[in-house]
Amino acid sequence: ILLWGVGCMFLFPVIGKSLGMSYEAFGAWAGTGILNSAQVAGAALAYQADGIETLKVAEIFNITRILFLPLIVVWLAVWYVQRESATNGLVASATPRSVGAMAAPVTAPPVNVSRVIVDKFPLFVLGFILMFLVNLTGVFLPKGVNADDLWKGKYFDNQLKADKLLKDKDIAALTAVAAKVKRPDHKAALDRLTQNKKVMSLADYHALEGLSKSGVLSKDAAAAIKSAGGAVLHTPKIIPWFRDWIFWLFAFGLTGLGMQITVASLKQAGGQPLVIGGVIGTIKAVGSLIFILIFAGLLGLQTL
Repeated sequence: ILLWGVGCMFLFPVIGKSLGMSYEAFGAWAGTGILNSAQVAGAALAYQADGIETLKVAEIFNITRILFLPLIVVWLAVWYVQRESATNGLVASATPRSVGAMAAPVTAPPVNVSRVIVDKFPLFVLGFILMFLVNLTGVFLPKGVNADDLWKGKYFDNQLKADKLLKDKDIAALTAVAAKVKRPDHKAALDRLTQNKKVMSLADYHALEGLSKSGVLSKDAAAAIKSAGGAVLHTPKIIPWFRDWIFWLFAFGLTGLGMQITVASLKQAGGQPLVIGGVIGTIKAVGSLIFILIFAGLLGLQTL
């Protein structure tokens, strides 16, 4: 599935462009049609390099899909228990304890549905929900900073000292390319930047980030926008600690998985997992594409 997802990062944008899908529709498709979150983000950014509209929609659909995992697990557990109970009942009725007229059927042990759910439940989803809720409280942010100002682990704050403001040469470089900017949101954000010598809001930061990737800026203008964006985004002190902690958890986890995999086990598995993963991934991608194209209006998405 993960190997198939790598191909999706390149294939999805091509298909989306050929179908003329809007940023929103493509984001919805990528968020539902690709399994891995990092690959979802990669496909979204490849489809829209000069903005984050696609990425936002893709992340929302991807997170929603992840949050439905517990419900799917519970449903599968109940289905499994019912199937096993029915199978055990048939086996028990057909298997006598002794030969003779008074033979009694063997009673199969019941399947504990609660135990199955506990064993199969994806605990990482609980951790995801917990950290999501904690993050909403703003506990990771400095005092006075709103959680809405958080972006990619950093918070927006444009209360800058004079030496952090754009210099006259930066303003001149931006003014020289202003006529080339056509998108209204890009143009408005650029105007506010040149007037105030700093990024005025997180929305402006996103617009300017998209503008810097649009290819219409000069080298000096792009450097000025990068400098202005870096000046207003700050990393909370606790975030780097969490990143290091997660890094080591992943390192130990992947090391443990590697210790359990041998060349012999890979040969034993053969190519069947790759085929199954590819088939399932293709069905998932095609099914989600059809769903998005048909029901985009009901979801409030612009298709084209």
